[in-house]
Amino acid sequence: MSERVRCALFDIDGTLVSMRGAGSRSMDRAFERLTGIPDAFRDVPMAGRTDRAILETALERLAAAGRGPVLAESFHAEFTTGYFEELETEAMKPGPTVCPGVLATLDHLERREVVLGLGTGNYAGAARIKLARFGLWSRFPFGGFGDETRDRPEVVVRAAREGMRRSGATPAEVVVIGDTRADIEAARAVGARVLAVATGPIPAAELAAGRPDHLVPTLLDALRDGFWD
Repeated sequence: MSERVRCALFDIDGTLVSMRGAGSRSMDRAFERLTGIPDAFRDVPMAGRTDRAILETALERLAAAGRGPVLAESFHAEFTTGYFEELETEAMKPGPTVCPGVLATLDHLERREVVLGLGTGNYAGAARIKLARFGLWSRFPFGGFGDETRDRPEVVVRAAREGMRRSGATPAEVVVIGDTRADIEAARAVGARVLAVATGPIPAAELAAGRPDHLVPTLLDALRDGFWD
């Protein structure tokens, strides 16, 4: 790479771990517990979006059909509490896995003293549950999360600001790692570089159309390609 990497910001789902639908199932169950309405998140787009945006979209669709609760912070708080309870159970079931090359990549970056953070649409509580399942939560001392905003780029902007403060990096020395076009667009919002990985639901051809700085099948391939060197 032409610029030294001082800070790396990772997406979670499809980039660090694959939860095999645990998140969406937990959202559905938590929502049904509160409202009696099943399958509230069916057909709601999730990849690359913040958890707040996902919930609000589901509520907006129900409201358009004359159903569902009013969008309010009180409901949001009740929903997140129930969601985390469901996710604690779902995350521990067989199926979820760490994506290829993640552990080797984190080890490599830590040896190089790269500051690691998260730039994810997950609620912070959900991020903790998903990563703690594999002992990864403690490896990320800070991050941007989807608790307070629908806007994915804003999540990464917040994470990048903190990452630059901690590492002394310029925007060009920050790399955002993700598996969706939203990750690419978010990185552009702060002037960071982008490493796109095709380990999530988005085909490599679609990721390539977003013109990331580098595109690999897995993080293991980025190591083999010498991306971090």
